[in-house]
Amino acid sequence: MTHRNQFYSFKLYIAVVSTLVLSMIAPTLWAQTIAKDSTDATAIMRAVEARDKGDKIVSRMKLVVEDSRGRQRVRAVQNRALEFAGGTKQLMIFEHPADVRNTGLLSIDYDDGAKDDDQWLFLPSLHKSTRISSSGKSGSFMGTDLTYSDMTARDPANYDYKILEQSTQVGGDDCWLIEARPKTAKEKEETGYVKMQLWVSKEKTLMVQGKMWVREGKKIKYLKFGDFEKIDGIWMVKKISAKTVRNKKVESTTVITMEEVKLNQPGVTEKDFTQARLEQGI
Repeated sequence: MTHRNQFYSFKLYIAVVSTLVLSMIAPTLWAQTIAKDSTDATAIMRAVEARDKGDKIVSRMKLVVEDSRGRQRVRAVQNRALEFAGGTKQLMIFEHPADVRNTGLLSIDYDDGAKDDDQWLFLPSLHKSTRISSSGKSGSFMGTDLTYSDMTARDPANYDYKILEQSTQVGGDDCWLIEARPKTAKEKEETGYVKMQLWVSKEKTLMVQGKMWVREGKKIKYLKFGDFEKIDGIWMVKKISAKTVRNKKVESTTVITMEEVKLNQPGVTEKDFTQARLEQGI
């Protein structure tokens, strides 16, 4: 792989991790709650996608990728997030291993879906931050089982939904089992999925499990959300496991866990979310 392609892949990898952190720490917006006996699949999914990202969050994340031979790669990341009038700001800095230490990403995630999010990547070897954009959303990054589209909010208007089961149990949660199919070729291209099955907790209004049929390679991806915890009275997802299967054989797995999650921290301010702060590192 050329240096240019390596740099491109790493940018996308960090973008994936950054967006995932926001999705993991985003609690349910209780104003969007829905009746547990609802039979409206689209209304259910709109409630799932209506997330409040919280405010003044400090956390630490561990990411473990394992291939089919049992070899593992581990990353540790520091994270800060701040809500502002138009969306959320986030700063991520890698702690270890040494080859990625002080690599960081500054993201401004706008609530307005028509507005492109802003992201700046800092690589210590280049001694400067570079503005990046999201692309290749359906691709695999750094050998993980995660794609950019896995961690972004999808517009329910772009899908046909139907309830496959009104009540099914997953890890003690009573769930709706919902099928989702993209309406457009563009959505199918961006996600890489021809269809999805989503298990949605009626209590938490959160997806707790997913099964995705991958457009390329005849693969199936499984997602599992776990370690739910109420922090300051808000349900939080602290663990996501992803597994890619082809011909009934596991190709790889990725496990992401959130550690030391704290909300409403007064030390998180606007000054944490500048390019100058990004380039300072840990």
